[in-house]
Amino acid sequence: MSATPRRRSRRLPLFLFVATALLAVFFAGMLAGVFRSPWAYSAYQALVVNLGFLDGPGEMRGGNVPATLKPDSPAPAECASWSATSQDTLKEDFNLPRLLCPAEHIAAADAAKARIEFIAGGELADPILVKGEVGAFLDQCPAPWGCLAVEYSGSGFVRHAWPFRPEEIAAANISAESDYPYHHPVGWSFPNALAAFHVAPYPGGDLAVVFHFDNSLPRAGGVARVAPDGRPRWYRKDYSRGRPHVLDDDLALVPGVYLRRFRLSYHPRHGQRSERLELQCGDGMINEDKVNVVGRHGDVLEEIDILDAIVQSRHAGRLFGPHDCDPTHLNFAHILGEDAGGAAGVAAGDLVASLRNLSAFAILDKDDRRLKRLVRGSFHRQHGVRHLERARFVLFDNLGVDAVHGPARLLTIDLAAGRETTVFPNDETPAHLRDWFALVDGAVDVSADRRRVLLSDPLGARAVEIRLSDGRVLNVFRQLHDLSSVPGIAEELVANAALFEFHGIHYANRW
Repeated sequence: MSATPRRRSRRLPLFLFVATALLAVFFAGMLAGVFRSPWAYSAYQALVVNLGFLDGPGEMRGGNVPATLKPDSPAPAECASWSATSQDTLKEDFNLPRLLCPAEHIAAADAAKARIEFIAGGELADPILVKGEVGAFLDQCPAPWGCLAVEYSGSGFVRHAWPFRPEEIAAANISAESDYPYHHPVGWSFPNALAAFHVAPYPGGDLAVVFHFDNSLPRAGGVARVAPDGRPRWYRKDYSRGRPHVLDDDLALVPGVYLRRFRLSYHPRHGQRSERLELQCGDGMINEDKVNVVGRHGDVLEEIDILDAIVQSRHAGRLFGPHDCDPTHLNFAHILGEDAGGAAGVAAGDLVASLRNLSAFAILDKDDRRLKRLVRGSFHRQHGVRHLERARFVLFDNLGVDAVHGPARLLTIDLAAGRETTVFPNDETPAHLRDWFALVDGAVDVSADRRRVLLSDPLGARAVEIRLSDGRVLNVFRQLHDLSSVPGIAEELVANAALFEFHGIHYANRW
């Protein structure tokens, strides 16, 4: 049956807008691709953002929508199904960007006491810092923003909470807008799009916080130093991304990117023979990873260029693979301790960088920042490489796929002995914790005595503390929250506790 004239008249403006936008994208894309005009590229990116936004906020969130709305994403075992009405509500709701699903068997009133499961005793050996989110820990911080982070005491009670104050964070920006241009859709709002991605503790109670933006290009949302009362001491709206690492009260390492070139060429030569390899990111700029050394007041004291260090090494050919737009994807960097050594290319003070898209970690010289060693193994798309002692490291192997345990696992690597060891999961791991899987994310933190590790499973809404000597699970943490105090939220969303993505967990007493 054909549409009535009234229906045709309602559809005509939408049809004309979409057709015009598509033509504009086509021509802007041609300009950006052929002439590489910065103006054309910027216009093209702005159109892409707005067209993506028209398809619904979830289309541009890169994983921040409920897992049940993305059938190919692994969902937490505790997940219940959303109704169609709630799915539509969540697609339009910017205030809860990392909400996953309602917990299957946990009432909202029981959320707080169900967040920690003590497996090997009744207490935590160290205080634990857990990153919050918009709408998280509303029992500790006021709705609708909730807590940026909380710290658990040894007994498992929250002993300190950092309120999330996005409006104040926006007002504390110290970077020039022109230095870091963004493309946001019409109607975009800083408070509603700001998502805390990772945190790290400073010695005196401040937090280093890296943010992402929802519905934005790029998504990297900057870094802030936040005081114990949740108020920002400063905020840099720049292209920071990944997990920060605090060195002391004055210095922090913050992964970030440059966006400055459309192609990268490499000319390997042997005698009279040579080849020209070119890395090119379709109609966009290449993500060039760097590590910013950030001072006490937010000033960048040094920019360590990871991509150039690899280009200038014998490993340059590894860049020309399947990830032209994001060839390395730095997710964490830290400094080797004083006891580092025992293997080639491993020395105290060197910089270690975990490069997901190369399935490798790089060791850069502490003085000239040249690439000393690129470590590869059976691990694949790893996160959070951390130094243990001498030439021994621990990392979260996302897709190495151990023949018996996996596909994701906690792996130790001894460069001196040339040995890899799967720590977790293992034969003694409880059955309900063996299904560890995280395709694109995850993080590791190591206790001060280097005997225990915290490992997060973001889309599983959980984290575990593991004893390194035998892989025994000591404690389980879950991102469970009571949303009943959020005004206007549907009844279905508050009957059970809500599960959120679990991105950040740290030992809080390393100082």
